[in-house]
Amino acid sequence: MYRHFIVKETFKHRKECFCPNQAHAHEVPIHEGDVIEIINDRRYIVDKGWYFLISLNNLYDFYLSLEELEYYYAKGVIESIADVELSLNYIQFKIDEALDTGDEELFCHFTQKYIETRALMLKIENYVQKVAL
Repeated sequence: MYRHFIVKETFKHRKECFCPNQAHAHEVPIHEGDVIEIINDRRYIVDKGWYFLISLNNLYDFYLSLEELEYYYAKGVIESIADVELSLNYIQFKIDEALDTGDEELFCHFTQKYIETRALMLKIENYVQKVAL
């Protein structure tokens, strides 16, 4: 499993609390461009499954279930560094293809997507370098 993910779409996550009265449960807004890092702390909650401690932009920590993490990943809401690299390769291919065919509209569309995806890649790379120090 990857350790760092970048958020591609803004969404709200319902943070669970394991207290008997759910006193600390609330919605956490997670914005496009936020970096999610999985910390090496996990817990198994009976009848709920595995939960991983995650850090959001290295500022806010909370537990996220494995099921929710897989759901966000499958929906394409979050992506790993490898996914972003693959997207960049595909977009570059489409830009080259548009140049070969002379399709200006497709070229402009994929150039804009490349700029946006490259910005996400730089953000996650900078985050990983900063955390490594």
